Amino acid sequence: MLSSLRANKKNQPFILALLGLLAFGLVGFASGGVTGGQINSIGKVGDEPIPVNTYAQSLRGTVQNIARQIGRELTPQEVAASGIQSTALQNVISAAALSNEASRIALSAGNDNVATEVVSSPAFTGIDGKFDDEAYKYTLERSGLSVKEYEDQTRKSLARGLIEAAVARGVGTPEIQAESLIAFVREQRSIEWVSIDASSLESRAANPTDAQLEAHYADNPAPYTAPLTRQITYTHLAPEMLADSIEVPDGILEAAYAEQTSRFNRPARRAVDRISFPDLDAAKAAKEQLDANVFTFDSLATERGLAIADIDLGEVEQGELATDVDAALFGTKQLGIVGPIETDLGPALFRVNASMDAQTTTFEEAKEELMAEFVGEESRLLIVDMVEDINDLLAQGLELEEIAAETDMVIGKIDMHADTEEGIAAYDAFRQAAMSVEKRDQLELMDLSDGGIFAIRLDDIIEPTLRPLADVKEQVALNWASSVDQAALETMANDFANKLESGQSFADLGLTAKSEENITRDAFIDGIPRAMIENIFTAETGKTNQISADGQVVLSRLSSVTAYDISTEDGTALMAQVRRELGNQVTGDLLVLFANALEQRDGVNLNQTAINQINTQILGGTGN
Repeated sequence: MLSSLRANKKNQPFILALLGLLAFGLVGFASGGVTGGQINSIGKVGDEPIPVNTYAQSLRGTVQNIARQIGRELTPQEVAASGIQSTALQNVISAAALSNEASRIALSAGNDNVATEVVSSPAFTGIDGKFDDEAYKYTLERSGLSVKEYEDQTRKSLARGLIEAAVARGVGTPEIQAESLIAFVREQRSIEWVSIDASSLESRAANPTDAQLEAHYADNPAPYTAPLTRQITYTHLAPEMLADSIEVPDGILEAAYAEQTSRFNRPARRAVDRISFPDLDAAKAAKEQLDANVFTFDSLATERGLAIADIDLGEVEQGELATDVDAALFGTKQLGIVGPIETDLGPALFRVNASMDAQTTTFEEAKEELMAEFVGEESRLLIVDMVEDINDLLAQGLELEEIAAETDMVIGKIDMHADTEEGIAAYDAFRQAAMSVEKRDQLELMDLSDGGIFAIRLDDIIEPTLRPLADVKEQVALNWASSVDQAALETMANDFANKLESGQSFADLGLTAKSEENITRDAFIDGIPRAMIENIFTAETGKTNQISADGQVVLSRLSSVTAYDISTEDGTALMAQVRRELGNQVTGDLLVLFANALEQRDGVNLNQTAINQINTQILGGTGN
């Protein structure tokens, strides 16, 4: 769907801004992977199983796609925060739902269709550009698939395509919708503007009287009111509290290091795309055109009938490819086009999208980390062993203070309100429990995300209370001065605005205005609040806008409005592009809704243990 966008760099920022086309997708299958041991699937939709390899490939492909987009490998924290696992899992669930529906209605692709799809795949072509049976088997072997498995996948994919085409048939975008969107986003406006701050005032507010402070305090109670506060007593046990009691057996850290060679010692890697050519002359000609910016690597692939999945090699390790290819790709850290290089599939051009250096960590360098992991895991296991005994004490009616006295748990108190995040309140689970617990609630043990445990008791609720003026007098004085200065600025700005409306210019008023030409709705102008930009696009030519911000007032006058000319060559191309992308989005939404309906009707059953194992193997322990 995005190939046309990549081919037209000029319009790409506009399309992205207009349509919000940010999506994580399955961009081809990387070689190698998780087999899942004796587990063949991670679950099923209806009667359609979801193979382990399918999910592993989806997850790996999603991670590599994002790494290629940002030009580097993702950190475990980024992987955990981005929802990659959910995206990859939903991809394979939706595909299984469509395959299950195809089976239900007895829809399938014939052998001829499967053969045509296989033979026409660029991934299986030989040096002569034609289908090569050896290349076919070799590529599948590297992907961990048998010929039968791949052809079954292809047959199901073709059947899903028939359903998708039926769901999407007739989807179109009215021309007026695309025109309206383009006119809205591409409209340009020019302004003159000036910012007035406290330096423009002849005198600043200072030395407030007691009466003025009392009046400001009475008229603006919110900043000086303590929020509703819940007084909490808690007991807490964290893994680090037990660290000193953990003994580390001799050799255990060395063994852990030896078992995780790939974690601590990884070869250099490159995220790579490849396009093969029938002969060297064709490859050289394509390289010359790429160097001359005649077209992009993506548009070259599109012209040759290749999808992104067809050219994506994913993440390759140093030493994994043929010697000459390996030397060319890993001989430099520069990103971009490499080649042409002779390969088993003929001369090829490679695009290096991301470069990751080799990672070598000695045992001594890793020892502290391994020690922390071992001690942390053993501490968490100790806490698990303690839970039953602590629950028994709670069931006997012991108070939290007594629990702390008889166990390794510590006692504490905290005043909680909506913004409390220090100490134990940094844990989401604790905040949620503390803000919802009632006095009548029975004491219970709860888990924390780091393996710790806690129990809480609500002692009292303090309603929102206005703090005494004496306690906040200094802050009241600062706020009073700011409000007086701001009011003076607004009075001055109102006078200027009235004179501008009567026909005077900024220069007539002794103001040095700045000019901004041809700004768009998404513009950022240093010194102008975002709300002013929005006002500019609702204003009439020649009219004055005024907006107050902290410590300043901004005045602007709209000079001119330039509508986007849709009749130009660029406008015509943009119209076609927007209509196509809008249609694709509607199609995508329909397919998502259809797949969701199938999942709800047929049922989704997942093996979370298998999913967690794959996540851990591929994402380095961040998958749970």
